[in-house]
Amino acid sequence: MRLSPAAEFGIRGVAVLAEEYGRGPIPLEAICQRRQGLSREYLVKIFGSLVKAGIVRTVRGKKGGFLLAREPGDITLLEVIEAIEGRIALNYCQHEPPRCDEVDCPLRKMWTELQHIVRDKLGSVTLATCTASDTHDQAD
Repeated sequence: MRLSPAAEFGIRGVAVLAEEYGRGPIPLEAICQRRQGLSREYLVKIFGSLVKAGIVRTVRGKKGGFLLAREPGDITLLEVIEAIEGRIALNYCQHEPPRCDEVDCPLRKMWTELQHIVRDKLGSVTLATCTASDTHDQAD
């Protein structure tokens, strides 16, 4: 499984919003500056998907920008990724509906188990977890 650049940028962008949670709207330019390499034009499109998914909301006006729509501890990486990319599928038989027509494939069980592991892990990691300074050792 490989995340698209859009998903990577989306995660980096919402991480800034999580770090600044409770401090008011953050302008897109400030998000791009905090995470060097983020294109403003690209992030506008990505954040559009996140707004539609109810993860991010916009505040218009001179002091406007973007905010998380919910607390960082209530938003998972799985939600962010799937808001941008659609449902995660490790391979063809994990798509909904499956793109593989081999119903009795001996590998299907293994792929299904891996799919559950990936989704469960991404669903258990919140933006609060990602932005906390003491979350994981470097050895993990």
